[in-house]
Amino acid sequence: MIKILSATQIKEADQYTIEHEPVLSVDLMERAAEAFTSVFVSSYSVESSVYLFCGFGNNGGDGLAIARLLQQKNYRTTVYLLAGDQQYSPDLQVNLSRLQQIDASAVHTITDEADFPAIEHDAVIIDALFGSGLNRPLSGLPAKLVGYLNKQLCIRVAVDIPSGLFADRWSSGDVLMAHHTITFQQPKLSFLFPENAMTAGRLDIVSIGLHEGFLQAVTTDHFITEQKDIRMILMNRGKFDHKGKFGHAFIHAGSLEKMGAAILCGKACMRAGAGLTTLLAGETTVATLNIAIPEAMTMTLGTRHKKSINRDAFSAAGLGPGIGTGKSATTALLALMKNMTVPAVFDADALNIISRQKKGMRMLPVNSIITPHLKEFERLAGPTYNWQDRHELQLKLSKQHSIYIVLKGAYTCITTPEGISYFNPTGNPGMAKGGSGDVLTGIITGLLAQHYDQLNACLLGVYLHGLAGDLAMEKESEQSLLAGDIIASIGAAFNTLSAEQ
Repeated sequence: MIKILSATQIKEADQYTIEHEPVLSVDLMERAAEAFTSVFVSSYSVESSVYLFCGFGNNGGDGLAIARLLQQKNYRTTVYLLAGDQQYSPDLQVNLSRLQQIDASAVHTITDEADFPAIEHDAVIIDALFGSGLNRPLSGLPAKLVGYLNKQLCIRVAVDIPSGLFADRWSSGDVLMAHHTITFQQPKLSFLFPENAMTAGRLDIVSIGLHEGFLQAVTTDHFITEQKDIRMILMNRGKFDHKGKFGHAFIHAGSLEKMGAAILCGKACMRAGAGLTTLLAGETTVATLNIAIPEAMTMTLGTRHKKSINRDAFSAAGLGPGIGTGKSATTALLALMKNMTVPAVFDADALNIISRQKKGMRMLPVNSIITPHLKEFERLAGPTYNWQDRHELQLKLSKQHSIYIVLKGAYTCITTPEGISYFNPTGNPGMAKGGSGDVLTGIITGLLAQHYDQLNACLLGVYLHGLAGDLAMEKESEQSLLAGDIIASIGAAFNTLSAEQ
């Protein structure tokens, strides 16, 4: 797991490394500059003009060190340093002196708007104005400079974090809109939310050699999953295993006009490895399922089985995709929930029905998994006005109701009853299409049926879903990718996770 640290913890990690490695702070700054430069030179041509903007503190010192390293690699680099009442940090002053020893005229001072330079359209701007230690919105000359840089028709690359963006809380002021952020050592929480997609851009995480002892010991409630973590979760199958060992999944999905949801969910459940799968459908639609998924079993809403989703018959349940929200759909869902004793996933219309009930989320069985997209989450939990409020509310509801919430999107966020959040790195914009969520519900249900616990079913299911989407993208495009393509690539995703490294 990649730990996501707060701005305070990032500062503590730097200081611990300086004291316990030990290393001079200016030498740690040099490591950061070298790490940034390594990614930069592999991404941008030496023919590009580079305009580098530096602030008062250590982020500005990073920028001055980067400017020197780029000049040594023959980049045409021009540096602009903010002037003002604030005193420059000691390490910035060291790097300013080092750069001026190479080229005394390399640094220009910005004292007011008249000093803002004209910038070539094919240039690259490097933003080293303010780092993760920023604790208030930009104002005055820095805010005006950021606004000016955002208007330039050229590439903007941020050093560690775009200026004006807070590392772990909502940013209300001006923020540099970076196309590319090269961040140091650990990702920042704010990078992982849709509101900041236009600020961070492409993200590269580079090590600057912070003390491993500190990084291992520091505690956090926020993580990004890695493939090695998912490999450890994946269960191996034995030669004499049989279908009974891999559980029996129950899926309630689809309606007369939305049978595709049931087909996608059921197929994904089976591809995820469930030993047996039974789909509940209306009498007029059950034939469609029997033809579309001959490997699955079916039962109709009119049978006595509709109120017996228990451990004697099934090992997991998935409910909601495409069932509708009318009176009959509501009655059927509430009846199923009332007598259900197996681990369950609730999605789509199941969540919409629950959101309309007087008791709402209190109706969910303990340790249930819900998989809302942003609008479904809002219907359940009420409106929020920024990513920080929404994330805190997601954590609160997971703890309050003892449920797992899988909030879908880029960097899908899984929150647990213990108040931990896990962000998923797999997936791509091509998956933003109808049916992708039905596939995820099927995958997680299939894993629950095989007796993965709720947390591991969420972690593996979300990662597998995104990885299958990424593998499908190798054959398709962001425009043409379909939910069925994700299902077709689930096997390849399993093989990727199982492959020897």
